[in-house]
Amino acid sequence: MSEPSAVQRFFGAALIGVGVLMMLLCGGCGALFFVGFLFSGLTSSNSEDLSFLIMPVVLGGVPALIGFGLFAGGRALRRPTAPVVGATNLSGSPEGDAPP
Repeated sequence: MSEPSAVQRFFGAALIGVGVLMMLLCGGCGALFFVGFLFSGLTSSNSEDLSFLIMPVVLGGVPALIGFGLFAGGRALRRPTAPVVGATNLSGSPEGDAPP
């Protein structure tokens, strides 16, 4: 297994940080507005108030999903890579075999 370089680890950590912040801030704000609109719609006599429930899902959920993608991409950059089975190195011998 080859370890990722220092640049890959740094860039992966940056992606993880940005992704977590996006998930917390966008998803958290969307969740608060969703609960507020839900409470307002259920206690109001106007049934059209429930149509506002889709707005925080779209405006907060989509950026939160993008943040999750950044988080997953950052984790993938920081993981060591597994050797490919059956690959050959420059000497033509299979990986793991010492060259003659």
